[in-house]
Amino acid sequence: EAEGVERGTKIVLQLKESEQEFSLKETVERIIKKYSNFVTYPIYLNGQRVTTLEAIWLKNPKAVTQEEHKQFYKYLTHSVSDPLYTIHFFTDLPLNIHGLFYIPESHVERYGMSKTEPGVNVYCKKVLIQAKHREILPEWLRFTKGCVDSEDLPLHISREHIQNSPLIRRLNTILTRKILRFFEDMLHQDRAKYTKFFSEFGQFFKEGVASDIMY
Repeated sequence: EAEGVERGTKIVLQLKESEQEFSLKETVERIIKKYSNFVTYPIYLNGQRVTTLEAIWLKNPKAVTQEEHKQFYKYLTHSVSDPLYTIHFFTDLPLNIHGLFYIPESHVERYGMSKTEPGVNVYCKKVLIQAKHREILPEWLRFTKGCVDSEDLPLHISREHIQNSPLIRRLNTILTRKILRFFEDMLHQDRAKYTKFFSEFGQFFKEGVASDIMY
């Protein structure tokens, strides 16, 4: 179906018999949406556009509406509720970082359910590097949802290298301090709302005090 292509590059793949699933429209669409859902240029599959979402974390924080944040939060978390806090920022020193974090209203650990899984995706120029990265934030901030985009991350970095990358450790430090500074500001701006937040998530900070000497 790629005959007559006038623009771009035509790539023909020969699939092994055991990998025929990659010839299915559903499989290809799932892969595109997972890794390239936010690329600037539209991606079409069999004549239909697959990528329709906007990378709002790259926009000016003041230009993003509350409704856009609510919709994006629900897309990330599959939640029916709205986020309690939104942390959206950009910095270019010491690293180029676009960060967008959401704090949910509650968490499952409080009710004796399974341990909360990390919920922060790592991107480079809108391309997904790793979903639910375990090292981008300390474990005691695992209740935080959102995404981080840094042009300083090489697109070709492997899963093995990204786990132990000095750059990831630097990002971890910068992001953690940014989040803690945000909570400190919220304490002074709206103590009642912060008290509600801390009553729900205070156990995570106690865990951090006991296990993390960095902060």
